[in-house]
Amino acid sequence: MNKNIEEISNRVKSYCENIQRYDEEMFNLGIELGRQLNEQKIDDFRLKIWSDIENDNSKEVEIRNAVDKVENFLAMLVRFSIAEHIEETGSWSIAKDGGYRLEKFSDEIVNKYNVQVLSCDMESYGGEFIVDFEVTDDLKKKFTEHKIYTMFNTRIYNENGEEEQTLHDVKRVDKYIHSVNAHIRNSNNWELEKYEEFLDEISKSYLFLITKNIW
Repeated sequence: MNKNIEEISNRVKSYCENIQRYDEEMFNLGIELGRQLNEQKIDDFRLKIWSDIENDNSKEVEIRNAVDKVENFLAMLVRFSIAEHIEETGSWSIAKDGGYRLEKFSDEIVNKYNVQVLSCDMESYGGEFIVDFEVTDDLKKKFTEHKIYTMFNTRIYNENGEEEQTLHDVKRVDKYIHSVNAHIRNSNNWELEKYEEFLDEISKSYLFLITKNIW
């Protein structure tokens, strides 16, 4: 590589790594590099830093997708628990600040799905309910072994805009669960394979229940 082109390439690399924004300085570096490439009659040239950034972004997307799969698994356990609670009692109630209107799952449901509701709040009046859950029993042991926070929250659609809500229809439970936020990404700095291994580990014992509920 021409010395001038290599020097500009290193400056671009340093700028991207340390400044991490695309502004007038980056624009000027691009012009300077283009001038050098034109003088050297080089038509096909690509900075390595762009490939590195693309690889990092691709890796980040893969990890995010793997984390999403874990969170989707937890959302499934929550849905199954709510549905079974409705089947047992006829309804499931939640309310801002909890209290007697926040119905916890029975011991039988907790033993089966290893999640329990803890508390309920909302960010603004009439907004979505933010319900805190905790993994329990064997599932909690697996989370703890991997140094993963055992609590997670689920956003639940607020149908009437009030501070409390009661669900009665098992078939509509899926429509109320908007998202799950679990603290899966942690200080362990896992690679992609570790997230996939973790999902495989925590889901194995639920395969029969998952199949039974789906079919």
